[in-house]
Amino acid sequence: MIDIAEKAAGIVEALRETDADTESLRRVSDEAVALMHGAGLSLIEAPAAYGGYQLSPRELIEAERLVAHASPAASWVLMVCQAHTFIAGRLPEQGQAEVFGPDPGVFIPGVPSRQGTCQKADGGYLLNGRWPFASGADHGEWLMVGSRGTRNAAGEPSPGMIVVLPRADVEIDDTWFTMGMRGTGSKDIVLNDVFVPEHRAVPMAEAFVGTVPGVEVPLYRLPVAATLATMLLGSLVGMSQRGLELFVETTRTRRDAYSGEPKMHSIGLQRRVAEANAEIGLAWTLAQQNCDLLEAAMEHAPPMAPEARAQVRWNAAYAAELCRRAADRLYAGAGANAAHNSHAMQAVFRNVNTATHHAMLDFDSTLEIQGKVLLGVEQPDAMI
Repeated sequence: MIDIAEKAAGIVEALRETDADTESLRRVSDEAVALMHGAGLSLIEAPAAYGGYQLSPRELIEAERLVAHASPAASWVLMVCQAHTFIAGRLPEQGQAEVFGPDPGVFIPGVPSRQGTCQKADGGYLLNGRWPFASGADHGEWLMVGSRGTRNAAGEPSPGMIVVLPRADVEIDDTWFTMGMRGTGSKDIVLNDVFVPEHRAVPMAEAFVGTVPGVEVPLYRLPVAATLATMLLGSLVGMSQRGLELFVETTRTRRDAYSGEPKMHSIGLQRRVAEANAEIGLAWTLAQQNCDLLEAAMEHAPPMAPEARAQVRWNAAYAAELCRRAADRLYAGAGANAAHNSHAMQAVFRNVNTATHHAMLDFDSTLEIQGKVLLGVEQPDAMI
C-alpha cells in the first residue's frame, strides 16, 4: 500500500531549504518541483491505467498539509496541478493517453474556470482569451483552461469546454506581483485562436457535476467544484498549523518591551493561542468530513446529490474562513517585529489571507448556495 503521508513527510526538511528561492523567484523552485516529483506526489490523482496512484482526495490534502509546513507555494502548486489531473481523468481515452502516457506524473497547471471563449471548429475548438491565476504556469508541459461557449462564423453554438493543451500553444504573461502566495507563479495564460482537438476537451457542465459519459472510474465521477474546494484545504490548514507552531515558539521567548515580563504569561496571548488552535483544528475536522462525503459518493452512482455538494462547498468555505481568522488572530498578537518582511508570522498572514481569496472558497457565494439548498430555493445545478 502506498503511504502518501510518509512520502510527503520525507521531503519536508529538504523543501524548507528551497522556500526562500521559491519566494524570491515568484515561482516554485525547480528543486522543490523535483522533490515533489521524486516523492511521487504528482501521481496521487493520476489515472492508474497510465501508472498513477488514483487515490482519494483525502490522500492529496494530507500531502498538501505536510508540504505546506515547509513551503506554502509548493503545497499550493501541488494542489492545483493535482486538481487538474483529477479533472483530466475525464478526457476521452485518446486525450488521456496523449497527456499521461509519456509521464503520468506530469504537472498540469492552468485555470479551469470560464475565463475565455471556445468556438466549434473542424475536429475541435478554437480558444481565445486570458486566464489569470494559473498557479504553477512555469512547470507544466500541458496546461488546462475552462471556457464559455460562443457561436462561430457559421453560427454554430459551442458549449463551455475544459481543454488541455501543450505549453507550446500558450503565451504566459508574468502578472504575478502580489501580497501573498508569491512563490506560486500564478501568472496569466493568453490564447489567440488556439486549436484544441476534440479528444483533449470535455464539456464543463458535465465535468463539474460528475456526469461525463463513458467515465467509469469513481474518482473521476466526483463533482469538480466540491472536490476542488476540499483540495484547497490541505494547503490552508498546513499553513495555519505552521503559523501556530511558529507563534508558540516565539511567544515562549518573547518579553514585553516595557515591563520585561515574559509574553507567554499574557492572558490575552494565551487566549489567542487557544482560540487559533481550536479554529485550525475545526477546519481540519471539516476537511476530513468532506473527505468522508466524497468517498461515500465514490461508492454510489453519480451524480452526487446537490444537497451533499452544497454541504461540501460550505464546509470548505467555512474551514477556510476559520484558517483566515486564526492567521489574523495570531498576526495581531505577534508584536511590532511581525511588520518586517522577513518575519515568519507576516508570511503566514499574507499567504493565508491571499489563499482564502480563491473563488471556490468565496464565503458569501457559498453561504448563498447553502442557504438556498436549506430553504428549497431553486438554483442552477452546475453552480454547486
